[in-house]
Amino acid sequence: MPKTLWDHLPAKQYLAAQEQHLVRFIREMIYPYSPYYRELLDYNRIKPGVIKTVKDLSCIPFTTKADIAPLPEDPDIPFSLVLQPTPERMKETGLSLRMKQRGMKLTRGRKGYAAAMDREFLPIHYHFTIGRTALPTPVLYTQYDLLRMGECGRRLFELLELKREDLVINAFPFAPHLAFWMTYFAAEAAGVPALHTGGGRILGTHRILDALERLKGTALTATPSYAYHLLRLAASEGRDFSSLHTLIMGGDRLPAGLKGKIQELLGKVGAEKAAVASTYGFTEGRVAWSECRPSALSKEESSGYHLFPDMEIIEIIDPDSGSRLSEGEDGELVYTSLEWRGSVLLRFRTGDLIKGGLDYSPCPFCGRSLPRLGLEITRTSEYKEFELTKLKGTLVDLNAFYPLLSGHKDVLEWQLEIRKHNDDPYDLDELYLHVAPAEGMSKRYLEKELQELLQREIEVAPTRIVFHSLPRLLHKLGLDTKGRERRFVDLRPGAAGRSMSEEEEPEPQESMDFEGIPEEEPHAEGCADDDLLDED
Repeated sequence: MPKTLWDHLPAKQYLAAQEQHLVRFIREMIYPYSPYYRELLDYNRIKPGVIKTVKDLSCIPFTTKADIAPLPEDPDIPFSLVLQPTPERMKETGLSLRMKQRGMKLTRGRKGYAAAMDREFLPIHYHFTIGRTALPTPVLYTQYDLLRMGECGRRLFELLELKREDLVINAFPFAPHLAFWMTYFAAEAAGVPALHTGGGRILGTHRILDALERLKGTALTATPSYAYHLLRLAASEGRDFSSLHTLIMGGDRLPAGLKGKIQELLGKVGAEKAAVASTYGFTEGRVAWSECRPSALSKEESSGYHLFPDMEIIEIIDPDSGSRLSEGEDGELVYTSLEWRGSVLLRFRTGDLIKGGLDYSPCPFCGRSLPRLGLEITRTSEYKEFELTKLKGTLVDLNAFYPLLSGHKDVLEWQLEIRKHNDDPYDLDELYLHVAPAEGMSKRYLEKELQELLQREIEVAPTRIVFHSLPRLLHKLGLDTKGRERRFVDLRPGAAGRSMSEEEEPEPQESMDFEGIPEEEPHAEGCADDDLLDED
């Protein structure tokens, strides 16, 4: 795919163009056509003409997840974010836009004009947020938006140097979520062949492995945990993935330790030179951003996520004061849509904390002039309903468990359960850590190691560590059977996060466990406890 100007314009040039687009977008699209933001701006007595620069955005109040989430008594709140050019509102647009509309009517006729307006403004595609912190919130795309999503995907593939000769195996779970569909439209826009498997829940893990091996897939897209699961199985089965040269990880963070584990497994299946690229995205932002290929190949530093300045405006703010921060400063990411047509957002607080903030200098790996986000992101909104009160005097951030446990060389898989002591809703919170240890690892040694590690890094040790065989824990996580892994489970009485359909699913029978491996035997008399695993 040929290089385009989108990634090599000088920063001053693309920032000036971005500012012009923003001013016009607010005046000609958002204020006249967005019911939500027209009401918000009028309520705060903000005239659209006040916005003349990106810095002027600071006079507009923030939008939060709570503002746009549907409520049982008002489920239509998210639809007020969609641009709705009614005849009455179209009369309020600028002269240049009205002249453009009249020209379209004259050249295309009434039906052609109506069809063109539908392509631009009629929502035809829905995504949903997962709904961890509220009811699932729809994000709507028009045909115009889907073309933009495809262009963003094409650019992402260009960043990672994928070509038309490649074959993408899309192992993201099939769902109305960003990761699967971003891959679908990216492959379509880039003209890269792709097999969209739907993940283990749809096609099945072993069939995905067969497809990678027999079709000689060159690129794999998956969540980091599922990619690790696939490669672990592939290595144990002696599969040949020598054609695989790119892994695109999305949906969850990719800690450095887990990336190292994945790179080690790639070596075992003949793909030791494959790039492992981390991506970042959120449903409301419509697209995902990626590292460049040279950065993804690095085993040490990363250049960060390359943004698309003609598609969005990113601010980094102080999460406490809300004030805008300078380049390179740590803070919370705030997102503004630029030139989209379906669900449009102004100053949307993601709740994601970015270490290193924004960087406008050319990428040291690929030389592109795109602005970049720091790679280390704490997704404070991700498991908000699992925030504990105080456990042993300390507030616990569950996100901190990810890099410590997923990157630990002796931990194959893990799951964290939050409980109440004696199931009493007024008693203390308890953390049960479920672990599948590496083969041959001493239970006593690993238990002591994890207790000390978590106490040192998070200041809270688990109430209990329960060891499982890998097949047993894979079942608990649902990597092969659920649309999304169940990494954190809330078992507190009356907890909103508990899914009865998932929690009460029966465990596999001993004779029917994964891969036909029976569960561990009870402790035998005289056996050394060190090398045995606890039963459930």
